[in-house]
Amino acid sequence: MAGSASVATAYGMARYGYGLLLPDIQDNLGLTATVLGAIGTLAYAAYVAMTTLVGRCIVRVGQRATVVAGGLLAVVGTVVIALAHGPALLAAGVGVAGASAGLVHPPFADAVDRLPATIRARTLATISCGTGWGVAVAAPIAIVAGDKWRTAFLGFAACTIASTLFAAHALPRRRNRDRTVHPLTSDSSPPGGRRLPRPKRVVTLMRVGALLTGLGSAPFWTFAVDAVREAGLDQTAGRALLGVTGVASILASGVADVIRRLGATRTFVLCALLEAAAIATIGLAPNRLVVVLVAAATFGATYNMLVNVTVLWGTRLYPHQPSAGSAKAVSAQAAGLLCGPLLGGVVADAIGLTATLFGGAAIILVTAFFAPRSDVIQGAVK
Repeated sequence: MAGSASVATAYGMARYGYGLLLPDIQDNLGLTATVLGAIGTLAYAAYVAMTTLVGRCIVRVGQRATVVAGGLLAVVGTVVIALAHGPALLAAGVGVAGASAGLVHPPFADAVDRLPATIRARTLATISCGTGWGVAVAAPIAIVAGDKWRTAFLGFAACTIASTLFAAHALPRRRNRDRTVHPLTSDSSPPGGRRLPRPKRVVTLMRVGALLTGLGSAPFWTFAVDAVREAGLDQTAGRALLGVTGVASILASGVADVIRRLGATRTFVLCALLEAAAIATIGLAPNRLVVVLVAAATFGATYNMLVNVTVLWGTRLYPHQPSAGSAKAVSAQAAGLLCGPLLGGVVADAIGLTATLFGGAAIILVTAFFAPRSDVIQGAVK
């Protein structure tokens, strides 16, 4: 519960709240689309930077202090955004809020590692799906707040304070000094004794899959709402699209059970195919509300399942410090999410939003070729 709450507020509110309330921010502050896009990119850049540092933070100060630091960054970021009356302060708040997400997720991989193997993967997947809970709660807050976007961000800050206090209570105070950050070698093996072939190649495969997942999914996160608005649907429909995406992503909590039945490879490939179809559907029929919402629900569930598979894969490759594997998967995906909007913007300006969404769908199809070739959960089928 503490992990889900921390991820919900850092990701679903502090990080994605900017995109959710962007039209109202633009109307109130009178900023251009170029400025707003640059500010949004800053959030992703700060997130990527933190995901590269989080492993060191965990080793030096421990899981609890790292998560609390991330929560405090989320609180500061959302409050600064609420107080912003110009681009400089808005950029500072969005950057700090984006950085918070990079610190709160990986530490829970180490905390979950203390649980029995039978529930470890399911618990980690549930924590990862906290983003869905955050978006699912943030969307109604945004709809109720209307054009009072500052009030919505103060509400996000209050939720973040509560989740940070909860995490501080739940996580242990002590630091783990007996873990190493080295991946599997030919002389080491994951729990259960199974050795993974060519560890460096497997780590690279995992990171490329995560990178492509972020790169291909970015057009949906960045341009899906704009696409449906350009097609004639109103602002409430756009927010409902993100709300449905968030609610559906909670279904990815069951990805560990799916993996045990289908295997990691089939699960990854199936989710990639369904996500690609969902993104392409938004491009094909952006003016049909029911179709858009079904596609959004499909995207939310399958995107988060892909993310969860790569995170579980990373923790399996780094059994001595699962947070290191989780951080590598998350940082690779974050790099894709950072580059995706920039490339998508170029394509959108050149040939339109529909082509951008189709391009994202094509990248997700390629991602299927980087599915795990071995088990990512102890005792699961291959």
